[in-house]
Amino acid sequence: MRVEVILSPGEVVHHDLKGKTCVVIDVFRFTTTVLTALEAGMERFCPVEGVEEALNLKRANPKLLLAGERNALKIPGFDFGNSPLEHYGRAYAGGELIFSTTNGTKAVQSAKGAEEVVLACLRSAPAVAAYLAEQGRDVVFLPAGLEGRFSLEDTWCAGCITGLLAPEELGDGAQAAVLLYEHTPPEELANSAHGRRLQALGLWADLHFCLEYGVSSGVVIWDQDTGWGALARER
Repeated sequence: MRVEVILSPGEVVHHDLKGKTCVVIDVFRFTTTVLTALEAGMERFCPVEGVEEALNLKRANPKLLLAGERNALKIPGFDFGNSPLEHYGRAYAGGELIFSTTNGTKAVQSAKGAEEVVLACLRSAPAVAAYLAEQGRDVVFLPAGLEGRFSLEDTWCAGCITGLLAPEELGDGAQAAVLLYEHTPPEELANSAHGRRLQALGLWADLHFCLEYGVSSGVVIWDQDTGWGALARER
């Protein structure tokens, strides 16, 4: 297995995803929130880039639920923001979420062309590593970043999962991510650029929740053909 980590979201165009598993990571907070909503009973989710696209889908099908943020704040008229705590501890009897966020949903769309697209976060990191090892494909990690830029927490998470995989070959980005993971204490992740933004908004509970490690066995898969994603079914 060969593993690469894309250190800046804009660089994805320079990577060939064909035949590989692309793992999208947005620790603060999209991939954490999607995982939490699905584990709470939501059936599936659909990531879209634009707010108007999400609203149009809702107009066409009023049963759809809208979730997302701009500048880390809930979008007016949406049912949910982008906080995992809106879903944690809930028990939904199904439901379909349309998501639009600043960074994460764009990253998922950028993963088109991969053999499979997986969403990961710190809460699911060991479960995702086990799934990737089982699949056996080459892996490209796509940290969602912050407004097109490098992000500490997403790259750290990619380095963490790479270390769990112990692949035969590492690209330069993967080597850098592993070094970041090995030499940066996890408590420093809250002080990343995105972490400081959430702190300024008083979202400490979200930060603590997103930084919990290995507490979920869920693996989220996005189907680029249908545009919908869900939890992987147990074999």
